[in-house]
Amino acid sequence: MPNPDFDTIASTTLKNYRGVLADNLTSHQVLLQQLKEKGFIREDEGGTSIVETLLYGQNSTVKSYAGYDLLDVTPQTGITAAEFLWKHIAGSVVISGQEEFENKGKSRIINLLEAKMTQLDISIRQVVNAMIFGDGTGNGGKDITGLDLAVEDGAAWSTYGGIDSSLAANAFWRNQYINFTGAGNTSFGTASGASVEGMNVMRNLYNSCSRGKTKPTLILTTQLLFEAYEKHGEGSKLETMSTKLLEMGFQNLLFKGTPIVWDEDVPSQVMVMLNSDFLKFVVGKGRNFITTPFVRPKDQEAKVAQVLLYANITLANRARQGRISNFVDTP
Repeated sequence: MPNPDFDTIASTTLKNYRGVLADNLTSHQVLLQQLKEKGFIREDEGGTSIVETLLYGQNSTVKSYAGYDLLDVTPQTGITAAEFLWKHIAGSVVISGQEEFENKGKSRIINLLEAKMTQLDISIRQVVNAMIFGDGTGNGGKDITGLDLAVEDGAAWSTYGGIDSSLAANAFWRNQYINFTGAGNTSFGTASGASVEGMNVMRNLYNSCSRGKTKPTLILTTQLLFEAYEKHGEGSKLETMSTKLLEMGFQNLLFKGTPIVWDEDVPSQVMVMLNSDFLKFVVGKGRNFITTPFVRPKDQEAKVAQVLLYANITLANRARQGRISNFVDTP
């Protein structure tokens, strides 16, 4: 007969796995790990969307004065908001009646569930990682709104966060962008004076993304572009790397002090320079890998529980992010 303690043991085990799933997701994705380190993974209470306040204009009342000069009290604009929809992710844990029968006893139930949760854990990481580098249109627009839209190909500016960046009035809401092919380059290693065009374009984008002490904190690219940079990087750049990221398992090199990391989900011939000070990964409170109770479908001898995650990536300053497209990776 079925194990009478199955539901209690299974529910407790799944609840205990919540923190493991959350930790594994961030520790295996370099951008999320960096956001976690900076405290930019946050839980929001709920609502229909996630809102980020944006500052896009200066306060024009700031000026010098003397004596009885009138001070400027003109009401100011230059503040708006970007709105991001919640995205919902779910994975299921299914236990058949036969599996339940064959795994009587607390330890055997836990072992069975741990195997199934490990499988789900790996799958969630792979799926969410792919979404992070996508544009949010996957699965009918239900996917996380990822970097392929947040830091987009500027050949055609899109609506992001509810703001149409194709409009001249919203030019503040555009990331830095270089079309490598359009710049007349044939490959990363095309010679140019004492350097190569790939290096020159990286320098140009890096400087365009920087303002004062604000500079890119992470560079993400493909394996081939990472190797092209490794081949052509000046010696001093290749002698140093972020030991902190290396200790976390992320192979990296430094460019102007910023780690470069490659990921298999970065689109081909793309490099993005990110400033994580303006990025957040927001998760829904009460939907951060919550597990539902096991229920039995009416037409199966099985029990099913779901693991649920509500989340999205938000961005508060696009101008400090950058992208190189058509970055031909031939060394």
